[in-house]
Amino acid sequence: MKVIKLTRESVAAGDDINAPHFKEIQIEEDWKIEQILNKVLNSKYLPRILGGSTWSVAINKPIAVISSNYPDFRIKIIAGAGSDFPHQGTKGFVDIRTIHFNYHAQQGSDIVLKVLERFNLNQ
Repeated sequence: MKVIKLTRESVAAGDDINAPHFKEIQIEEDWKIEQILNKVLNSKYLPRILGGSTWSVAINKPIAVISSNYPDFRIKIIAGAGSDFPHQGTKGFVDIRTIHFNYHAQQGSDIVLKVLERFNLNQ
């Protein structure tokens, strides 16, 4: 088992009291990113917003977009971000210690995804 830290943006002024909404979760060492995100979603860490919401997910850089239309969530991995984030000792290993969730209100998930896919920290 491994512990990772979660933080997220606030969704409203009243939500700011608990910012940055720190939480720790335990994951298995060999979990892939979608398994981790599904655990986060099942834990109800992200607030349920009437009318839906869009979140981007960052592990050192943006890697996914989550859209919600309560009670359903959809995960889209950003092209080129790597869908597996394999566990320690394997090719492509990324040591996940912290995951941050950025709130994009009711902005369409396809728009957020397109913007983040063009975002490149290496240039």
